[in-house]
Amino acid sequence: MATDTLVSISLGKEKQAAMDRFLAKGFPTNKWEEWKYASLKSLNDIDWNWNSSETPTNASSTSIEGSLQLQSLNGKFTTVGSLPNGVEILEFSAFAAQNPDFITKWEKRNQILDQNSLYDLNDALTTTHQVIWVKAGTTLPQPIVHQLLADVSIASAIQSKLLIYIEKGANVTWVDDLRSNSSSETILSNYVQEIWVEESANLTFVKTQDFALKTTHVDHTFIFQQANSQVDMFTFSINGGFVRNNLHFYVDGENVLSNLNGLYVPGNNEFIDSHTVVDHRKPNSESNELYKGVLLGNSTGVFNGKIFVRPDAQKTNAFQSCKNVLASDKATMNTKPQLEIWADDVKCSHGTTTGQLSDEALFYMRSRGISEEAAKTLLMLAFVQQVIDKVEIPELKESISDRVVAKIQQALGV
Repeated sequence: MATDTLVSISLGKEKQAAMDRFLAKGFPTNKWEEWKYASLKSLNDIDWNWNSSETPTNASSTSIEGSLQLQSLNGKFTTVGSLPNGVEILEFSAFAAQNPDFITKWEKRNQILDQNSLYDLNDALTTTHQVIWVKAGTTLPQPIVHQLLADVSIASAIQSKLLIYIEKGANVTWVDDLRSNSSSETILSNYVQEIWVEESANLTFVKTQDFALKTTHVDHTFIFQQANSQVDMFTFSINGGFVRNNLHFYVDGENVLSNLNGLYVPGNNEFIDSHTVVDHRKPNSESNELYKGVLLGNSTGVFNGKIFVRPDAQKTNAFQSCKNVLASDKATMNTKPQLEIWADDVKCSHGTTTGQLSDEALFYMRSRGISEEAAKTLLMLAFVQQVIDKVEIPELKESISDRVVAKIQQALGV
């Protein structure tokens, strides 16, 4: 098996413990309830390069005027340009030395993280653990754009990890631009983010995923929110052979607002899986979740959304909606919205719909002289525009719309 070579890698005590956990469990298979539609058993058949050190040939990224540009190239983190006042980037060990009180809290998070086997693999093999530290009261006028790029010449398993710490009263917009340039080599991109949003802080987080067909990307994003904080989260999954998003929100303070927005547009032979968890632990908070999907060709989509309302989380409002359009008779969508409520004074709802384009709307547009392909493109774009329009960065909104339109037109043969 491909994992046999991992046994011989020399690791420290803590990393070896993580490796042992991964080796005991292996890659996820559809025998695991949370992976019933998303088996990665085939990854055992690949002779992986576990420690890629190649330099990518093309590192172009989303352009946003005035933004701070950061890069993770094949798992190696670099900074491009000077840092604005109130932002510091440092290794986790240095950050821990300066923030012992936070580390005490951080160490307890292992009891609540969903540590599936790929999280353990990342924990074992990451060689750098960078912290982006936004100091208390800092307001950044322009976004921070982080490009995570995979570009290799042999089959490679790439591990990447970041911790973003947003202190009390800070305001920041973070853009994750995730890509793979290689169309001929097999890639496993295994990405872990832990984001701490302290009291009265605000985060806008936009994640775009644009991978080659032979790329498997597994994304673990954990967001911890304290009192009076707000997070607006966007996940745009545009291309990728296999994309799995594990997004967990931990609402651990009062008067917290959590907004989760997602859009996925899988095409031929593509699989996009969105797993979300919103865990309400304190009272008087609200979460709003809107996911939309357009499934093209013979693609497969999965949405599994969980909302937990703990006994102490009275006065919680939690809403979840997942809507999908099957643009092909060969496309498949699997949805599973879930609510677990242990409090009695709450307002919660969830729902999901999956259907096809309206024949009446198509007929109306065709009768006005619009071609069938153009009519379908317009209807599908109108369906997803609700999510795209929530993005307040003009350059990014335009880029996402253009990529979605291009994907739809390619599938329709325009």
